[in-house]
Amino acid sequence: MKLPIHLLVLDMLGCVLIGLGMAMQFAGLSILPEHLRFENDALVYIVVGVALMLPAVLYILGRLRRQ
Repeated sequence: MKLPIHLLVLDMLGCVLIGLGMAMQFAGLSILPEHLRFENDALVYIVVGVALMLPAVLYILGRLRRQ
């Protein structure tokens, strides 16, 4: 089963955002300039990353149900 390229790109971007969010949360890494930071920005990165990965997961589950 091959994933469409647009879902792969979304999944890759979601993985990057989750990784950055976790690095911000647990390692104290700050990738944003001071004037662009806000409270709980790491959590927002993680949630957006999961949201970007969700279409690929739903596509895989849909294909598995059809087989």
